[in-house]
Order: sequence, then C-alpha cells, then structure tokens
Amino acid sequence: MKAVFNKPQIIITGQLLSDYFTKTTFSFDENKFITLASHNIEKHELKQRSEQIVIALQQCLPTDQSDSVRALCSVLAPVKDNHDLKDITTNENGVAGWMVMPFTEYVGRLDNYDLALALDALKTLTKRFTSEFGIRHLLLSQPSKCLAIMLPWCSDPCHHVRRLVSEGTRPLLPWAMQLPEFKLNPDWVKPHLEKLKSDESEYVRRSVANHLNDISKTHPDFVVDIAKRWLSTQADKNTHRMVKHACRTLIKRGNINVLGVFGYCPPDNISATFSIDKSMVKVGESLTLGLTLHKNIADNDSVAVLVDYQVHHLRGRGQHIAKVFKWKETIMINKQVSFDKVHSFKPINTRRYYSGLHYIEVLLNGVVVAKQAFELIADESE
Repeated sequence: MKAVFNKPQIIITGQLLSDYFTKTTFSFDENKFITLASHNIEKHELKQRSEQIVIALQQCLPTDQSDSVRALCSVLAPVKDNHDLKDITTNENGVAGWMVMPFTEYVGRLDNYDLALALDALKTLTKRFTSEFGIRHLLLSQPSKCLAIMLPWCSDPCHHVRRLVSEGTRPLLPWAMQLPEFKLNPDWVKPHLEKLKSDESEYVRRSVANHLNDISKTHPDFVVDIAKRWLSTQADKNTHRMVKHACRTLIKRGNINVLGVFGYCPPDNISATFSIDKSMVKVGESLTLGLTLHKNIADNDSVAVLVDYQVHHLRGRGQHIAKVFKWKETIMINKQVSFDKVHSFKPINTRRYYSGLHYIEVLLNGVVVAKQAFELIADESE
C-alpha cells in the first residue's frame, strides 16, 4: 500500500495531462498539480493519498466538466478488455492501476453532470482499475437512473464492467461508503444479479456472491429465497459454489432454512461426544478438540454433515461473545465417525483475551449438540 501514488507516478500523470491539454489548447498547470498531489503524500494511507490527488485534480482540471472528463479519459493507458488488473500500472503509455482511483472519485463527485456520460467514463475507467468506489456517489444521488443505465452492462464483453454492476452496488462494500437505500431495498439490484448469476467469469460470480452475502446480513429470507430458486433448476457446479459462498454468513449463523437448501437437515438421528484435551489453557497455547458422531439410523442411509464450533470468549465486562469457526463438511456413511481439531489461542491484533471461564460449543447442521468449558489464562498486564 505504501508504494502506490508515489511522486514519480504523480509526475508522470501530471506530464500526461499537461501534454493532452497542450494539444487541445487547454491550460493545465502541471507544476501546481504535482505540488498539490505529492505534498507529504508518503505520510498518508491509500484513501488519504487518493483524496489528496482528487483535490489537486479539482483545482487543476478545466471548469467545464465535459472537458475535464474527456481529459482524464484521454490519458488512460490502452488495455485489453479482460486483462488482469494486477498486471497494469501507470507508465509512459498512460495512467492505469491504483492511480485511476482518484480519477473515478473525481468523476463520481461531479455535480449537475450528464449522468450517462459520467457513467460511461466510469465504465472506461474501471477497465484500468475499478470504479466501484467512485460510482457510489452517483448511485446515492440518482439510483434508479443509474441502475437503468447499468442493466445492459451485465452483457458487456469486459468482465471488469460486468463486475462493476455487482460490486459497485454492494450495500456494504469494504472501504467504501455504504448505500443505505440499497441496504433497505435489495430488490433494486435483483434483475442485475439475475443476469450475472451464471456469468462465465468466476471474478464476476464471486462479486455476486459477496453482494448477496451483504444482503443476507439484513434480509436473510431474501437470500434464502434466491438460493432456493437458483439451485432448484439443475444448477451447475459454478452456480452451486457461488450460491454457497453467498450464504456463508447465514450458514455460520446456523440459519436452518439456508442449511436445508444445501441438504443439511436437523441432526435428529445423530448424537455427539465432544471432548477437549485440557481444562486450562494459557494464551499462546492450543486446545485439541475431539468429536465423535454416532448415527442412530441404518448404515446405508447417508447423512450430510456440516460441523462448526463456536468459542464463547469472555470479554472485559464479564459477558461472552461467540465466534464461529469451520471444522468439517462431509457425508456420513458409517455408523460412527471421529474428527480432531487444534484451536490456537495465539495472540492476534484483532482480539484481546481475558482470563476466566470460556466455552466451546459444537454446531451440527446449525444445531448446538455439545458443549465444554475451560479456563483461559491471559497476561492481564498487556
């Protein structure tokens, strides 16, 4: 992250912009742009660097918005439609890669600009980076018009454009501003996701899965209904994998309805024996978990089994917070099957451990079937 938007890149970009304006009689203060864009930029993280360059563009590009957008698009590096974005960067051939991020933000923030032209520019820009952040400004201000223009993009030859439809409209896209109206109204993007669900590109299908996973956090029944429908018509393995990835949060939460979609029925005919290898563990050590499942039906009846476990971590105020971990997914044919799992309590930056009683519960097809307690000893001085 620290390597992007460095001064050489900004100088190259400034020179490219300056060359374009020279040819088209526009005036562009290259020195001003480089000064504003590169000032102390090494001290900032990625989003702050992008914002600094956006401000420089706003002060140095023509006030006529059509001219400014045309200028930005004119300095882009030539690329093929379905190239790997990781393989391109800003060089003497033009702007590409991370340097395009402030370009997309600039276009997305234009006021009173022709929406179709702005979206067309973002469509062009997304082939060199991604416009998923910049396009959200327009989706917030004119959602229905944006979605109407974007619907044909679902059939675009470029998978970067098709992915932009799904990724740009994700209600909870990481790093990006949220889209509250899209969060409330998942039906808005349903026609777009329908067109993309069987896309030939895994890159696009994975975005659809992530979009649906976002929706599942506020509208679980909506996603369950989609999963049922998309898997009910002889779905191929790609669609099945995509839908399962879309339902990963619901599966972790033990949503009985979505588990049933994937063949995981309530474990009425299975009993469980669960053990841990010690009753006391220090932070930095591990517990070994042991689980044996006993099938109480005929041996020739196979059962789909999804085993997770959740650790109830003790927090500072005495309450317990559960964290779910994956364990095993299999088809149980034999009358008895056993699994082992090592769970580490190695210190990590995102979690602080507290001394006291903790619990581990085993989830079988979303249902708690066993529980064990243990004492965790943490260094309280940290």
